[in-house]
Amino acid sequence: GGEDNTASGSSSFVGGGDNNTASGSWSFVGGGDSNAAIQSGSFVGGGYNNMASGLFSFVGGGRHNIASGSNTFIGGGNSLMAPSY
Repeated sequence: GGEDNTASGSSSFVGGGDNNTASGSWSFVGGGDSNAAIQSGSFVGGGYNNMASGLFSFVGGGRHNIASGSNTFIGGGNSLMAPSY
């Protein structure tokens, strides 16, 4: 559903919304606007302009959040980062 969404990774999924990208293998974007799950096993539930770029990273929602480290978690919020340590 939605508009201008791309699920290009192997077994990736975009549920809806607009301008979302799931490019990692087994990556998931549930909806929202301008979200990206770009690494294997990464997850963005929704929200606006969130990115899960770490291996098996998770962003539940919110705005402008980036989970860039492997196995990192951001439940939601605004402009949060979860880098590798």
